Amino acid sequence: MRFQVPQFIETEVKIVGPFTLKQFLFLAAGALIIFILQYVLGLTYLILAGLPIAIISFALAFYKIDGVSLPQYVLVALSYLTGPKRYQFRKEEGPRLPQ
Repeated sequence: MRFQVPQFIETEVKIVGPFTLKQFLFLAAGALIIFILQYVLGLTYLILAGLPIAIISFALAFYKIDGVSLPQYVLVALSYLTGPKRYQFRKEEGPRLPQ
């Protein structure tokens, strides 16, 4: 009995138009925050607060660093910063002589 092996497992399925589900959720969250800020802030403050939110939302949705998506990269960086760090000292065998 032969089994089919899945191919292209690294590609995510496009669910909402040309976007994957994660991309759509990041863009929708940014748009929702800006939409709420529209009723809370005046126009000048909305632009000042909305522009960084839009940039961060687009970066989380589309930006990749060395083939790794930005949310995954941020999670790895946070786990490195908060995780335990261990330094192991290994003494070399005997003194080094000049050659």
